[in-house]
Amino acid sequence: MEKKLTDIYKIPPLRFVDSIPVFSEANEYTANYEMISLDHIAEMHKTGTNPFIQEDLWVELENSTKELILKYSAGKSRCVILDVGVGLGRLFAPLPTSFEKYGMDISMDYLKIAQGKGVNVCYSLVEDMPYKENFFDVVVCTDVLEHVLDLNLACAKILSVLKRNGILIVRVPYRENLSVYLSDDYPYKFVHIRNFDEHSLKLLFQKVFGCEVLQYKTIGYGTDYMRFKYALPVFIKISLSALIYCIKYVNKTVYKGLASKFYNPIEINVVVKKHQLA
Repeated sequence: MEKKLTDIYKIPPLRFVDSIPVFSEANEYTANYEMISLDHIAEMHKTGTNPFIQEDLWVELENSTKELILKYSAGKSRCVILDVGVGLGRLFAPLPTSFEKYGMDISMDYLKIAQGKGVNVCYSLVEDMPYKENFFDVVVCTDVLEHVLDLNLACAKILSVLKRNGILIVRVPYRENLSVYLSDDYPYKFVHIRNFDEHSLKLLFQKVFGCEVLQYKTIGYGTDYMRFKYALPVFIKISLSALIYCIKYVNKTVYKGLASKFYNPIEINVVVKKHQLA
């Protein structure tokens, strides 16, 4: 039986846009994100590619999170799941019909695409979280927490809609070089504004929110010398990076082994179990 709005949301929407409920007003932050999403969609229509990430890496990152979703929802005949920052809906589209899929974002263009993939969507900032408390079995939040202005508020809102003993799966960039976002000629004002690693994530979710961290999973390796694990002179890092990059076209297995040995991963997944304190 189809759920009514009052079964899903704790507050009424401000309005509807093409049947999508809207819970947040536009502001400078949402306008910035709309600009990013429009550039993304325009490039995909033009060339079929994502201007911000290579397709093979994007698929690798998504697959790492999908594996965790399936692992931690196993045994449920019905799983009510939310994607905070649903984007194009790619993460949820291949999930089986046993998943009741919900998604929120602040790009109306993204939401329309995700809605077409069978996701029940709404327009909302994380800080305006509209869903009822203790509603979801699993919440997924990928490539979002590095963007939000108030990290603790965003996490509190996300955890509020998760059932007790429910599972939160977060994926964020790992020890990223943020200097590019400070460049005067960078086209967007708000992009990534913080860094994460396994220690900061554990401190955040266990110390601050009283949750239990169940698992980490790092993913994605490249040959950017800025991500080199070891303290060496820059010219050595650059030379080694060029050599390892060339090996990619000779033996991919050897390349992956070398990349994971010498470079920090690009992103990290963390699986969190909500307890009573959260």
